[in-house]
Amino acid sequence: MLADEAAAAAAAEPAVAPRYAGLTRLRLLFIGWVLVYHLELALRAVQGLPVVEHLVLKGYLGVDGFFLLSGFALWLGNRARPPRGLGDYATFLARRLAKVLPLHLLALLALAMLVAAAAASGLAINDPERFSVRDFWLQLLLLNAWETTDRLAWNYPSWTLSAVWAGYLALPLLLHLVLRLPAFPLAALPPLLLGVLFLLDVLSPTDSLNVTVHLGLVRFFPELALGIALGRLCTDGRLSATVALAIAAAAVPLGLALRADALVVAGLAALVAGVHLREATHPGAAPRPRDIVHRLGEASFGVYMCWVFVEAALVLLLRTTAPGEGARLAIMAGALVANLGAGWFAWRLLEVPANRWLLTRLGRRRARAPG
Repeated sequence: MLADEAAAAAAAEPAVAPRYAGLTRLRLLFIGWVLVYHLELALRAVQGLPVVEHLVLKGYLGVDGFFLLSGFALWLGNRARPPRGLGDYATFLARRLAKVLPLHLLALLALAMLVAAAAASGLAINDPERFSVRDFWLQLLLLNAWETTDRLAWNYPSWTLSAVWAGYLALPLLLHLVLRLPAFPLAALPPLLLGVLFLLDVLSPTDSLNVTVHLGLVRFFPELALGIALGRLCTDGRLSATVALAIAAAAVPLGLALRADALVVAGLAALVAGVHLREATHPGAAPRPRDIVHRLGEASFGVYMCWVFVEAALVLLLRTTAPGEGARLAIMAGALVANLGAGWFAWRLLEVPANRWLLTRLGRRRARAPG
């Protein structure tokens, strides 16, 4: 029985990409930056430290790091066998949904029950318009980042998942284009995509790349394509780890100092490429089971989906207490640890088992399909 299930799961994953521990650890860096950004918005714990506050309040750029990583990882996982034809396309989408949908649905339904319980008990709900039925359905169907709403609602970090879902739908076309680009146009593609991001940075309503349900796809698609293009440049041997990491070391701090988000994104893109190239050319030992950085990187999706519940607890805490500066720092640290822990449990106990179960069923369906 177990052998049959393993075979079915393998059939659902026809082309498994090698896992790169360095890229997985980067996910923890990016999600950590995003979390401290959200925590600072709620707590204002580092207001007296201007340099630290500036760095923390740029944490929304951790999302851009994830978008770049998504493109890069999708290239590594699909370049040898890109989806061809409707059958491959449907299988690819089913595999991606099996990865993200269970935790997305569970988090959204849990939040709906929490909101209903708060309303029934008479607790005041901040910005109740966020919890409309229309926005619930848009988020459930992963349409909330497609210019369908003007507000962040319900489990609002899922706007990134909505954007990534749009990327999955477009991936065969993007792979087709990047695979067929000659050397010179390929080399010109990253500067062109960064140019689009520089324009968005300058012209956006926020004077930054911090755009979400409005213009979020304009932020996402250049970064997804940039990750894919850098993936090909790396696998073609056209980039070196030393150069990429040097660019990252210069561009990220310079972009932060100049408040130029697109320059920071250029540095993050170089960081992704550099970390991958260094690991590909100097592979180390497999991550140990107790490699907490690697494990939390694997759990980054669960961590982000759990943030809204940590935020709800913070809202209740701040309604009943008035913590001082030191206490706010302690609360920030505790909330960060709690969010990482909750996300790890969500990944380990929900995301991974549900993904395996769905892949097994998908594999059985493919095995029974004629031909």
